[in-house]
Amino acid sequence: MATADATPPGRSSSVPEPALRPTPLRGPGAELSTWARLFTDGDALVLRCRGFFGQRREVRYPLSGEHRVSRALLISPDADTARSHPGAGEIRLLDPAGRPVARLLPDRWMVSGRQEVPIDQAVERSGAGALLRAAGIPVVRASRADLAAPRESRRRELSLVLEPGPQLPWWYQALRVAAGCLWLLAISVLVIVDRSMPGWVLFAAVAAFVAPLARLLVRGVSALRNRSAAELDPSPLVVISPRPAPAVSEQDRATPTVRFVSRAMLRVFPGELSVVDQYGADARRPLAGPSAPQALVRLIGPDGHPVAVELHYATGPNETIASWADWFGGPGGAAQWQKFRTATGLHCEDRKASGKAVKVWELARGAYSARPAPDAKHARRESRFPSSAAKGSSSALMVIGSYFSLQFATTVADDAPGVAWTSALLGVGGLLLQSAPWCWHQLRSRLYFDRPVTRKDPAS
Repeated sequence: MATADATPPGRSSSVPEPALRPTPLRGPGAELSTWARLFTDGDALVLRCRGFFGQRREVRYPLSGEHRVSRALLISPDADTARSHPGAGEIRLLDPAGRPVARLLPDRWMVSGRQEVPIDQAVERSGAGALLRAAGIPVVRASRADLAAPRESRRRELSLVLEPGPQLPWWYQALRVAAGCLWLLAISVLVIVDRSMPGWVLFAAVAAFVAPLARLLVRGVSALRNRSAAELDPSPLVVISPRPAPAVSEQDRATPTVRFVSRAMLRVFPGELSVVDQYGADARRPLAGPSAPQALVRLIGPDGHPVAVELHYATGPNETIASWADWFGGPGGAAQWQKFRTATGLHCEDRKASGKAVKVWELARGAYSARPAPDAKHARRESRFPSSAAKGSSSALMVIGSYFSLQFATTVADDAPGVAWTSALLGVGGLLLQSAPWCWHQLRSRLYFDRPVTRKDPAS
């Protein structure tokens, strides 16, 4: 049986290895990279995650006792599912009676980003295999009898998932859904009933105003929480900022910008490597334990010049974390490289890169490395505050809601002028709360952050 408690905010983010780290997220999700972990302390599997109201929680799954986690089932998808969703599959943790205690989805804990890889590979790449071995939990492949056993309800299945938490807090998503439903109810009444209804007009205006107000509130709360989470980290051994090469190849379609140079960084903490991209997503990798890389490798091109920096593991694919031209090719880059390789404590070596990796910049930079955006439009889109699950439809609905507040205010201007003015002000306020952050983001990006870094730019 799992037990949960709120974790004191002053507790360190360091945990025993091996530990699972979440897929990096930007914006409100950046806090999870610092805090959220799945590890074992010898007595239990411990999940550090985000609670409903955004609080930091610890959920413990005991490894001894009547309700302990006794074994794990590796459930692979059927052939049809595997073809359409290669990353499907899970690890189901069971108690001695065979009842499910938790569900582990390895793709939620892929530090390099969520990847569509077979479940067997995902188990090792995420570190889940090493964690379960350290916890003494045997992993067996599910048999036909296991697959034929009755499943839990949909709600129960979702509650069993071991995950760090959503990018946007649950309270914000629940508030948005509730406000949207109430607004649709009020609008339906106003459209169907053909008479003046000041109370419903005011109700609809308030419901429409809640969404943009909640978004502004979650922006502020997220900034404070990301800042407080950063204080949980120990002092970094070294912080490396990009030193892009002065000359840019004609084949390179992604020129380093002020956003990349000022916000991306490589940090080395005791036992942990942090790779932060220009949008704030923080990929944390262990530097100790069974899931740690074995070597830090600098790839050298046929012309003798460095191309990229990779992490090499005992098993599984290597990971490119930085392109040399973006991070160490400019003035001061050699000194930065020396500091970085010394701080990691990893075995360092040079290896020859393939001709294809030298010619194709996507390969030299790596699919999941911290790298410049392909173009300014892409950078502005990715650096915006994250949308809700409804994506663009959610923002469009907020604009429509504020517009209707103004529209329906005119229908009650004679019967209830106070309600009309209040509804109109809420509509205008809602439009301002939505447009002001967007305009500020566009102006700041176009005038400053999207500027390419050149030889004459002091940022380089």
